[in-house]
Amino acid sequence: LWEIAPETCHQSVGLCGVGRSGSVESLPGMLSTPVELIRVQRKGSLHFRCAVAEMQGWRNHHEDAHEMHCQGSAGGFWVLDGHGGDGAAHYGAPELAKEIGNAMKEMELPADKEIERGFAAVDSRLRGYVAEHPEKDSGSTVTGALIARQTDGTYTAKLCNCGDSRGLLVRGPGEIASDDYQVSIPQHLEALMSRPDAVLGDTVPDFRWPVVAESIDHKPSHPTEKRRIETAGGHVTEDDPPRLDGNLAVSRGLGDFEYKQDSGRPVPEQKVSVVPDIYSVSGLKAGTLCILACDGIWDVMTGESVAEFIRGSLQRDPNADLGDLCAELIRLSLRRNSRDNMTVMIVHLLDGSDWSLMPDEMKNYDKISEQAHDEDARKNNVAFLRKSQFPLEPKPCAVCKKWIAEMHICPCKAEFYCNRDCQKKGWKAHKPLCSASGNSGSSPPSR
Repeated sequence: LWEIAPETCHQSVGLCGVGRSGSVESLPGMLSTPVELIRVQRKGSLHFRCAVAEMQGWRNHHEDAHEMHCQGSAGGFWVLDGHGGDGAAHYGAPELAKEIGNAMKEMELPADKEIERGFAAVDSRLRGYVAEHPEKDSGSTVTGALIARQTDGTYTAKLCNCGDSRGLLVRGPGEIASDDYQVSIPQHLEALMSRPDAVLGDTVPDFRWPVVAESIDHKPSHPTEKRRIETAGGHVTEDDPPRLDGNLAVSRGLGDFEYKQDSGRPVPEQKVSVVPDIYSVSGLKAGTLCILACDGIWDVMTGESVAEFIRGSLQRDPNADLGDLCAELIRLSLRRNSRDNMTVMIVHLLDGSDWSLMPDEMKNYDKISEQAHDEDARKNNVAFLRKSQFPLEPKPCAVCKKWIAEMHICPCKAEFYCNRDCQKKGWKAHKPLCSASGNSGSSPPSR
């Protein structure tokens, strides 16, 4: 796979200490050994091919959630990064997909106000859910994309960002000419563009080839966010990172209701706002890429470097598997010292109908045997497998070594295959050893 030069990396600092063995010193919320299992999911339709990968990493719990929906000419894609628990993310992902999805039409995306009302409605229902289930009280960032194919073959997209997860639209691997796209950005960012203290790529957008659009993170120190927080009676510390009221490092998202308690203020004016920033682009060419990821990726990589990584991989191998690319981005982020949960989603705007029914895959399963003598690591791996609805013992394909959720099993129970093609390839070598074959016949036994 195409590698990224080390100098493009943003190293995370101050999150934890690392001992000589490479394990993390005991700190609150952190494991001594990371959970390196990676679950990959793939989905496709006539106009979309998408994949998502997730890893728990060094954190005590996996608090990310996601949704992928694509059918007909429209698709909705969401990545949520929870904090303080997984309740907000796990509740919010399917609810947002349903709420916003109901407002989508075949080739027409919802108006910005409809999207904002959808976020507020989900947040309101989450408040009621948390009241009934106090143990689920938490918060979550949201990054999402609503995309529709038009009759002329181009695509229209809206990136929706609420927090410090991030979404990108990237020119496809086949685009050579630097075609200009008209990107509609949030009004508050437009107003900041002329300020002399505006920092490109941080305070205001700075879209550089091959990026078409990239969301700006909602940090408490951002001028728009800081002004709202202070007007609402809060304060922003000078810590690294800056924190809302000395605690929260993000300033928009679902949940976090302790910062949304001023009944005299409307939703957009609370210390933590649930109003998303929306970036709109039309005329996107087939082959354009959409990338959504939580800050476990962006803590150690730039949007430009991630875009170049994915584009470069697809230019070198047009058949490169998006799920494999997502997983490799996560591995790369872990090597670059990311200490958070990690989720990456890639949506390729082209025909993905051959991915309409794809089973989940578990990567890095070799870590289970490597960590078998570490009781804490074993328990954490088991918990991740259960949460991912995978068997607790790896049964990889005898031919390609993939481990998917729905393996083909030889009647002898000794060989496993990820699909019928691998089963046919492996049958010749396995037939003399297969107790169920009778050593006769030329076809592999059925599943």
